[in-house]
Amino acid sequence: MYHRFIDYGKFTLNGCPTPPIQLKPKQVEDAVLEEMQKRIEQLKIAKREDSKPDTETESIKTEIIHIDGEIQKLMEKLADADSVLFDYIQKRVSALHEQKSKLDKKLQTMCRKRKAIDTKPLEEPMKQWDKLTVQEKHDIAAAMIDVVLISDETGIEVKFSI
Repeated sequence: MYHRFIDYGKFTLNGCPTPPIQLKPKQVEDAVLEEMQKRIEQLKIAKREDSKPDTETESIKTEIIHIDGEIQKLMEKLADADSVLFDYIQKRVSALHEQKSKLDKKLQTMCRKRKAIDTKPLEEPMKQWDKLTVQEKHDIAAAMIDVVLISDETGIEVKFSI
């Protein structure tokens, strides 16, 4: 019995469907399994590297502290200011606040990228993949993968949710 993928999403100018995709389901399953194993290894490595202090994160935190210090100094001078100086201080504080907000957003996105993902529940089943039932394999794949794109032109592309 032969199994093939059929692409109903693409049609020729005459309206006839294109020929079936040449990749076989077994090839796709093997490629996806290999990508899943690579992804688990990447997550394990990233988790180990995350414990090391990051210089970019530290520099952003230092810059935020420096900006907070500048804002505090300007706020202290605010009580003795006349109207011209008051306007200048107000503009300077708002500019510093915008700069601080941008740095805070950048720091949050960096932290989100390094979000610690618990790989323990996935590691053990991946080691015994051949012994798992089809439903167990499906559950693990569904937990890790958003979508698998299959094409003769681009090959197999796996987009992970973790």
